[in-house]
Amino acid sequence: MFSIFDKDPFVLLFTFLVVSGGIASLSFLFTESIKNILERFNLSEKFVGSSLLAIGTSLSETINAITAGFYDRKDGSSQTQNGQQFDMPFSLNSLYNLTGANLVQIVFLAIVTLYIWKRAYKRKKDQIECKKFITSVFQGKLFLWTISTIELALLGIFFIFSSFSKEINIFGYNLIPFLYLAVWVLYLIFSKKSSPTTALPTNFSALPPKYKNIFQKLSSFNFSIVFLLIFAAFAILAFVNFQLVSKFEKVLKIDKNIGLGTILSLVTSLPEFSSFFFLFQSKCYDAACSGFLGSALFNLMLPALTQLIKGGWLFESIGTGKEQIPLVFWIFTILLINICFVTGFYINKKGTFIKGIKSIYWNINWSFAIVLLYIALALIASSLAFS
Repeated sequence: MFSIFDKDPFVLLFTFLVVSGGIASLSFLFTESIKNILERFNLSEKFVGSSLLAIGTSLSETINAITAGFYDRKDGSSQTQNGQQFDMPFSLNSLYNLTGANLVQIVFLAIVTLYIWKRAYKRKKDQIECKKFITSVFQGKLFLWTISTIELALLGIFFIFSSFSKEINIFGYNLIPFLYLAVWVLYLIFSKKSSPTTALPTNFSALPPKYKNIFQKLSSFNFSIVFLLIFAAFAILAFVNFQLVSKFEKVLKIDKNIGLGTILSLVTSLPEFSSFFFLFQSKCYDAACSGFLGSALFNLMLPALTQLIKGGWLFESIGTGKEQIPLVFWIFTILLINICFVTGFYINKKGTFIKGIKSIYWNINWSFAIVLLYIALALIASSLAFS
C-alpha cells in the first residue's frame, strides 16, 4: 500500500506535508473539545492537561507503537537491509519517536519562553503574562517531571545492561515496559484527586474567555459523538504519518536520530504544539504545560503496547549491536536536556529559581542553553549513527 513512496521522494514529501496539515487542523478541534471538557465537567486544568490532553495529543505515538508491534510480529524478529541483518526495526523506530517527542517538546517550550520574553521586553503590558507562563511550566508538576526523568534514566541503564534486563520476564514477556505502564496508571489514579481551585459558572455567557469554545452549545451526547470522530481521524492520520516518515531514512537518507527522533517527533507532536498554541492564546497555561509533561510520561508507557503484541524483550537485539551506542547516547541526550529544563524553569513557593535567584534572566539564559545544547547533541548523535 505504501510502496509507491519507496522510489519517489517528491510524492513522499508532498503526502507528508498534506498529512501534517491534517494533523495540525484537527489539533484545533481537539483543543476546543478540551476546553469544553474543562467547563462541562468542572475539572482542574492540571488534571485534564496531564491526563486527557496528554493521552489525546499522544494518539499519534500510540498508533505508532501499536503498528510497530504488529509489523515486527508479522515480519519476525529480524529483517535484512543492504545485506546486513537488523532486528525489530519498527520497534526501534517507534522508540526514537516516543523519546524524541519528549526532547522536541522541551526544546519547543524553551523557544516559546524566548519568544514571549522578547515580546514582553518590547511591550511592558505583556510582562505579567510572561511571568505567569514561566511560573505555570513547573507549578504543581515537579512530581510528574521527576517520574518521567527517572524512567528515562532507567531506560538508558536497561539498554546498557541488556543481558541483565532481558532476564526480567515472565511467560516470555519482559516486565520492564509493564512496570512503566503500572507507574502511569498509578499516577492517573492519584492525580485524579486534584480538584479545581474555583468552580466555573454553569451559564455559558458567564464563562471566563479562556473556556469559551465552539462545542459549548452541544448536548453531552452530540459532543461525545464529535469527540469520538476527532479521535478516529487522528488515528487514521497517525497511522499514515508513521508509515511515511519511517521511509525517510531509506528514501531521503536521513538517519534515525535526525529523521525518526526529530522529524517524526515534530510531526507527531503537532497535536501537542497546536493544542499548546490554542491553550496559550486562551491563557490556559496550566493545561498547556501539563499536556507536555503528561505526554512524556504517557509516551514512556507505550512500549508496553508494542511488546504486548511482539513478545519477548522488546529491544534485546540492540543491546550489543551497532544500534546500541547511538541509541544510548540519544536517551542520555534527552536526560541531559531534562535536567537543564528543571534547572532553568523550576520555581519554588517563594517564587525564585534554583539557589534563590529571582531574575527572569536565569530562565532566559537556560532557555538559550537548552536550544544550543540540543543542536550540538543532535549533530553528535547524527555522526554516531553514520559512523
